[in-house]
Amino acid sequence: MSAEIPASTLDLFEKPILCALSTVNPDGQPHSVPVWVDFDGTYVRVNSPANTRKARNMSFGSKVTVLIIDPANAFHWVEVMGHIVEIKDEDNGAREHINSLSKKYTGNPVYQDRGDGPPNRLMYLIQPDKVHGR
Repeated sequence: MSAEIPASTLDLFEKPILCALSTVNPDGQPHSVPVWVDFDGTYVRVNSPANTRKARNMSFGSKVTVLIIDPANAFHWVEVMGHIVEIKDEDNGAREHINSLSKKYTGNPVYQDRGDGPPNRLMYLIQPDKVHGR
């Protein structure tokens, strides 16, 4: 059963705020990294090159946590604990998704890869299981 993200915290997904994405390494150690994020009304979505540690930690059903804290008000935040319900590749929307995140976070409508070759982008859809925030 999906948890609902409170209306009072939805604005955090609209602002260009880096979020902390936490996954679990194979040895059980948590792994947290800053990522761009959005919310499509059902799923929290993040995007990653396929060759990263976070991508290797996220497979169908994997548990993850996303934490967004408003830099203008530390008492305005949301934590979404959930699991991966779908992974989409570049042929199924991942490239369009990273471009939309690029526009949101940088103003550039085309994501600029870091120059180490075009990575295979993946978009992760996260089903909220538990949500806390204020």
